[in-house]
Amino acid sequence: MSLDTFGDALATHQFDSSRIGSILKGNGSASETSIQRALTAQRFSKARIGDILSAHGLVERTDIAEAVARQHGLPFVDLSIEPADPTLIETADIAIYLDSKIMPWRKTGQGTVYLCSDPDKAATAMAQLRRKDRSRILALTEAQSLRSALVTATAGPLAKRAGMRRPKPFSLRRGVVTWQKTVIVMALITFFAGLVLSPASSIVALIYIAASIIGLNGLLWLSSCLYGRFDNHGLARTCDAPLISDHRPPPSISILIALYREAEVAPLLNEALRALDYPPELLDVKLILETDDDETGPATLAQDPPPFVEILITPDGGPRTKPRALNFAMEFAKGDIIGVYDAEDRPAPNQIRQITAQFAASPPEVACIQARLGFYNASENFITRCFEIKYAAWFDVILPGLRQMNLPTPLGGTSFFIRRRALAAAGGWDSYNVTEDADLGVMLSRMGLITALSRSITAEEASSKPSAWIKQRSRWLKGYLATWITRMAHPAELWRNLGPSSFIGLNVILLSAVLGYLALPLMWLGALLTVSDTLSSALPKAIIEAFHNLGHVSALCILLLLIAAVLGLWRRRRLQYAPFAFLLPLYWPLGAIAAYLAVYELIVTPTTWRKTQHGVGRIATKMRKKSLATSRSGSD
Repeated sequence: MSLDTFGDALATHQFDSSRIGSILKGNGSASETSIQRALTAQRFSKARIGDILSAHGLVERTDIAEAVARQHGLPFVDLSIEPADPTLIETADIAIYLDSKIMPWRKTGQGTVYLCSDPDKAATAMAQLRRKDRSRILALTEAQSLRSALVTATAGPLAKRAGMRRPKPFSLRRGVVTWQKTVIVMALITFFAGLVLSPASSIVALIYIAASIIGLNGLLWLSSCLYGRFDNHGLARTCDAPLISDHRPPPSISILIALYREAEVAPLLNEALRALDYPPELLDVKLILETDDDETGPATLAQDPPPFVEILITPDGGPRTKPRALNFAMEFAKGDIIGVYDAEDRPAPNQIRQITAQFAASPPEVACIQARLGFYNASENFITRCFEIKYAAWFDVILPGLRQMNLPTPLGGTSFFIRRRALAAAGGWDSYNVTEDADLGVMLSRMGLITALSRSITAEEASSKPSAWIKQRSRWLKGYLATWITRMAHPAELWRNLGPSSFIGLNVILLSAVLGYLALPLMWLGALLTVSDTLSSALPKAIIEAFHNLGHVSALCILLLLIAAVLGLWRRRRLQYAPFAFLLPLYWPLGAIAAYLAVYELIVTPTTWRKTQHGVGRIATKMRKKSLATSRSGSD
């Protein structure tokens, strides 16, 4: 609609009291069969007819928007033909634009025209605008077109909001505080001075510190084996319940998937999304791309994604991390519950049904539910088998143990679902923390909220090459250290928020994994001394005794880890990998390399995102080819 005809359209538009279905059927946009199909779906989902018709691909989104405009007596604007005037954007009103999904379009003789996609929400927002307009006129446009125009017009402020969403006191962007710097410097001075003044005593002290760290890991595994049951106040047992009770409408779910140069996984991603068993009109999937990624978008569109999928392009800005992309997409997520998947994820088709049932049966303080993670390529090689064993121990033993002991629960990075209000209260994600999942889980615990666990499992692609594994694990470990730095900036306040047991547990959880890997060289040296008389005879007796004690602690902890690993495999019915659990020590050198790399990067490049490339392994490649063949045969 041009400005020349806008005044005439405004004068002639009148409210149409007809139902949307009748308007669409009357103008030929929808058939009677489509309307009846939508009405049947509405009895269960309680969603709007237009949303149902659009999500099922029965009517074009633009046609539905035009019908809504006619129903409300508003002019309709097609932004693909008549784009908005960016000079009308008022910086002080950007928050209102984003929250209410309105924006100024053009100036006419009658006043400034504002576009919306939901007239009911727009009316209140129009009264809150700070921009000085002679008068304001409301028109309607299609929702995705409006979001795209908003991103284009407010790219700079949007990028800043995404990067700074988490308040500075709770973000890594604050950096290392004074007391932390002081402790680190004093510890280094003390250690090196000790090496000069009393080398043997300093080495003995270092060995016992390493033994204590490894012992704490063992204590965590032992406690989890004893307490780690899927019994989160009865929550996990609800996973096989119906979707939700008949008297309550099911919640809408937004799924955020951050991608960067992931063209290889596009067929598998599309297949996984189509397999989700949840009303399409209640699904809102955002695929979040970066501006310099020219591959993933076309590859995804080529697979003809479901109508409930929308592609968003993150505006340029810093830091360039996954949490910043998630913060950006959060501005446009429509769901009551927000979930996060990775590009290569293959969740159980009924996972969202199970999650919504679990939320419905949970008390309000349960803000988040984490699904279990596993690997569809676990059998590919030695690394992937060990990865599966570690995940079995973590998701089926350690996390249930933490939950039962009421300790902070780090999230797993993908396949978790969080109430929208809780996520907003937490300040979204910390864009400066490359392990944003662990940080968010700890933030929820600090707020007194609970992360529950689901029995549902999502299959991922495990890194199958040593270099990829090290990059991925170093990012995780760096994020754990970053989370510790952020949370422990004010330890007294954290102690009050969490209580003594959770405070101690949090420090053990965040530090023990990293420090345990850093201590591995000492454990290996101790093992070498037990078989080398030449080396042992050259060292003082106190050092040899310390190494022997370290060896005893290490042996006990390895036994506890094996128990946790086998127990986890038994719980997920994957005992065929149990023999490889005894080979885990051969896998640990990769973790040690990753830990030292994590420490180096935390100092030099704390926000560097080492992206894991997916869809390139042998099994993933075979699955991708099969998916492509299936989609081609289906379209023939």
